[in-house]
Amino acid sequence: MSDTEKQNRDPLERQLQILELLVSYPQGRSFTDIRNDLSLPKASTSRLLKTLASAGCVQLEKNASSSSSAFYVLGERIRGMLRGIMDPDQTVTVAHAILHELAKEANETAFLSVLRGDKVENLVMASPAKDAHGYVNPGRVVPAHAAAAAKAIFAYQVEAVWNRVLRQPLAALTDKTITDPQKVREEYVRVRDKGIAYCREEIDSGLMAIAAPVHLKEIGVIYAVSIVGPSSRIRNLEAEPLDAMLKKAATQLSAAFERVILSA
Repeated sequence: MSDTEKQNRDPLERQLQILELLVSYPQGRSFTDIRNDLSLPKASTSRLLKTLASAGCVQLEKNASSSSSAFYVLGERIRGMLRGIMDPDQTVTVAHAILHELAKEANETAFLSVLRGDKVENLVMASPAKDAHGYVNPGRVVPAHAAAAAKAIFAYQVEAVWNRVLRQPLAALTDKTITDPQKVREEYVRVRDKGIAYCREEIDSGLMAIAAPVHLKEIGVIYAVSIVGPSSRIRNLEAEPLDAMLKKAATQLSAAFERVILSA
């Protein structure tokens, strides 16, 4: 390899190292972390990140719970490529058994939702025998400010996504719907802290839903698993066991989806 070829290759190699690092840290790394992790000079780190950011491969995000810290995450261009690996048919197939087990354990309808662009869509559901009709329509787009599944997914998106989905007027679907964008942001932060999201009759009076995010190492959170049922029944269930059921199902789905990615 000539000196010129080596000089041209080195920046690309370093950019790829940064992307590989961020794949391992879906929640992001600070400028200092990236510099130290890869033993790069400060000026080189700045130049490489600027180039990657201009191409949409990385983006700088402020910490939602701190005004003084910021971190780099994979950009939408790279995330879009990674999402493209997921086969929708395989996703539904591997999710079925886990959802049916959750529906049986909780004795309520369980369902999986997915992020498509800036919208969250219900993908597939499983209902216990007593609710054969279910409460969820697969294919339905659910509101970012009200649905438990949407909150569970958007809570883990970057702030630029929050800005887009919350800048439009937020419809008051019931008298319990949160329509103030700032309060929805605060709700997202709470969801991220707890790992569980709620819809307390915010879409349909008399119905409640609880959701957990499905974390994928290479992609982040684009799926959520939920249960839904009449408020009178959900309120009578113990919160901790119910949260544990959802988190267990989310972990199982994560492992199953990771296998789909690895087999692609």
